[in-house]
Amino acid sequence: MSNQVKAEEQPTMMLEHGLYDDLAHALPSGVYRTRVFHDVSLIEDKWVGSKDIPYVVEFANDRFFEMLHFDRAFFRKNPGVIHGLIFEADKAGFAKKNVEANLNITPFVWEGRLVINDSIVWIRFNSIPRVLENQDIIWTGTMDDITLRKQIEEDHKRKNTELQQLNADKDSLMSILAHDLISPFNSILGYLDLLATNIRQYDMDEIEEQVTVVNHSATNAFHLLEDLLLWTRSQSGAIPFEPKVISLKWVYDEVLALLKTTADTKNITIKSNDAGNITVFADSDMLNTMLRNLISNAIKFTRNGGTITICTEQKSSAVTISISDTGIGIAPEILSKLFDATQLYTSPGTANEKGTGFGLLICQKFVEKHGGKIWVESELGKGSTFSFTLPSS
Repeated sequence: MSNQVKAEEQPTMMLEHGLYDDLAHALPSGVYRTRVFHDVSLIEDKWVGSKDIPYVVEFANDRFFEMLHFDRAFFRKNPGVIHGLIFEADKAGFAKKNVEANLNITPFVWEGRLVINDSIVWIRFNSIPRVLENQDIIWTGTMDDITLRKQIEEDHKRKNTELQQLNADKDSLMSILAHDLISPFNSILGYLDLLATNIRQYDMDEIEEQVTVVNHSATNAFHLLEDLLLWTRSQSGAIPFEPKVISLKWVYDEVLALLKTTADTKNITIKSNDAGNITVFADSDMLNTMLRNLISNAIKFTRNGGTITICTEQKSSAVTISISDTGIGIAPEILSKLFDATQLYTSPGTANEKGTGFGLLICQKFVEKHGGKIWVESELGKGSTFSFTLPSS
């Protein structure tokens, strides 16, 4: 009777075994069972290389091999090959985690990078231990591809970092603007108060002098607000970007005609190498703004009788435009501040011209919008060269 019962149980056990196998292979996670040999489980070096590994893989489901891009026959001959896939910088952490889990008989959880088919894949191992009578440890666990999750986490982290930086830049910028706006408005309000109080006592010369000061201060405040508005719109992406094929010669002629009077006032000569038929693929309004700002700056910091030179160099995929002057140059400690929105550096020109400090920041933003770069080279007392690149058409 006993033998008959056992014989009847065997088909049932085989059926259950088959069902468990079918279930394991159908799971979306990689499932594995390994036996770790107790006598070598705590040797950290064994967990780093792919030779002399301290375990054997007793079972792995289909998904396990799909994720690793191995077939079963290859894996049976090379069970330690998974160690060779671990990203070099993550190997030490993997080894340490394994030793700790086997020492303390605690769940093994590790997230790290594997290099599979020349691509980095983030993997999470999660397994629990069971100690056998001979002290070997059976680990049953899952392996999951968490690359997408890691990418989302990194994207969130990057966006949070950018947001924190933007907030810090905004606070710094607002602090600088508050200071720069208070000064002209203090002047405006002060002189208007004097005029309102003493208008009947002042003669025309005194009135004209004070109105001139008020007009100058109001103009400076207006330009600052105007540049601030343009900068804010460029930061928020509110300015339309409509690149097209543009002739540089035509743009140079237009901008230089606009700035001729300002240059003539300081007897400054502006020269331009022949742009010929060179064209760029750029937004015309942004390009005009960049050239006006850079040439205006060159005029501002060039002494009476100086020279400004516009050079154009065409390469296969980009055009470099450089504006050089024979002006006063820029001190090394100032160069790093020129494209920093948190410092908003400005200084008076050679004829005491004022600036807002936003011009170069706007140029930088517009150049980057075109996928180009902008830089400056300068030597104190010998002039400066501002260069930027645009895509050629």
